[in-house]
Amino acid sequence: MFLKEIMQKRIVTLSPEATVREAAKKMKDYRVGYLLVTNGESLKGCVTDRDLVLWLAGGKNPDEVRVESIMQSNVVTAEPETDVYEASKIMARKKIRRLPIVEDGKLRGLVSISDIASIVEEEVDNFLHVEEAHQM
Repeated sequence: MFLKEIMQKRIVTLSPEATVREAAKKMKDYRVGYLLVTNGESLKGCVTDRDLVLWLAGGKNPDEVRVESIMQSNVVTAEPETDVYEASKIMARKKIRRLPIVEDGKLRGLVSISDIASIVEEEVDNFLHVEEAHQM
């Protein structure tokens, strides 16, 4: 199974010029802990709820600081044709919970660890049922 089959296509994004307050409000409004920072369809970075908490602890004004100054710009990505199991290995190795899907330099979707876990659970269940059938 490929990531294109399970990726979320409705993604919450934000411009690099948005303020930190706008990022926090967007997370609250959409009930997400992760925003992809984009310029058009091009992925520029990401901001997590943890990034915001750590930044806000510094006491700076969230209306004066742009997301581009706090975002993580080295985002690990995968392509739509990446196998689910390969993606799970990448996520485990890099210790990440979300994997943006990029094709030809354009953001196409997002896969989370829970998306992958559901597929792995289903595959394990299928394997166990096949094994039980062979043992009878």
